[in-house]
Amino acid sequence: MMSSNLSWKTAFLVASMRLIEQYHPKETRLFDDPIIKHFFSKIILFQMKFKFIRDMEILFSELMTKGAFGALICRTRYIDDVLTTAMAKGIDQVVILGAGLDTRPYRIAGINEMKVIEVDLPNMQNIKKEKLQKCLGVLPPHVIFAPIDFNHQTLDDVLGIQELDLSKPIFFIWEGVTPYISEAGVMNTLKFISKAPSGSMVAFSYILKSIIDQTSDIPGADTILDYFESKSHPWIFGLDPNSLNDFLASFHLTLVEDIGASYYQEHYLKPLNRNLAVSKIERIAYAKKD
Repeated sequence: MMSSNLSWKTAFLVASMRLIEQYHPKETRLFDDPIIKHFFSKIILFQMKFKFIRDMEILFSELMTKGAFGALICRTRYIDDVLTTAMAKGIDQVVILGAGLDTRPYRIAGINEMKVIEVDLPNMQNIKKEKLQKCLGVLPPHVIFAPIDFNHQTLDDVLGIQELDLSKPIFFIWEGVTPYISEAGVMNTLKFISKAPSGSMVAFSYILKSIIDQTSDIPGADTILDYFESKSHPWIFGLDPNSLNDFLASFHLTLVEDIGASYYQEHYLKPLNRNLAVSKIERIAYAKKD
């Protein structure tokens, strides 16, 4: 598991891509996030006003792997969409695993009527709560922060004391986490989710197993693997889409959708006439508890 410092840097990098999207014209923006700017300094926000600086940030991500920016902002939009759909169907509990700088609890319409539990490292949560307090004035009462020491605690320990109503379905968000944790860690998390009530949902992102195995022919695959290795928080876990159904079935989960670059292009970018590369390295699995 990554240290708090490395986790914060990774969360900050992801958040910076979501911040850049907020400078795109509203009519073709993939999502609105009025909260994300509050996680950044005034200097960075001033710099982001200049298009050439935003373009340089995107270029940096493209040097790691072409389409990284597109994949990240489309990933955000997709999880927004499935969460909103689940809310409309009556799910009123959300658990965000490895929440980082996820702003959904503070920007999705109607989510303030739900119970939201953010699970993350204590230091990460302390930084986030401090920044939220400054921009919101008060920490919203519908959000529970569940700190976890991954070396000494399990999700059962942490969420068992947070009064989750196990008689009602739960929506789990697990975004941008699985590549960094061991196979045992992934399986333990899915075992916890498998104990959720029938009708519960989980949306999680994953890296292709071929990337981890270094057998992929996707351009930039080895480059991005080397980049995260050099930053001391390597990608160590991936999944094969061809065996995803069977993998999830062992946790009493039924795959609803497994989506990636082609889905994003067809459903999000083409309708807005946005010409944006999207990496094929990462996908999202959306599954339902039987």
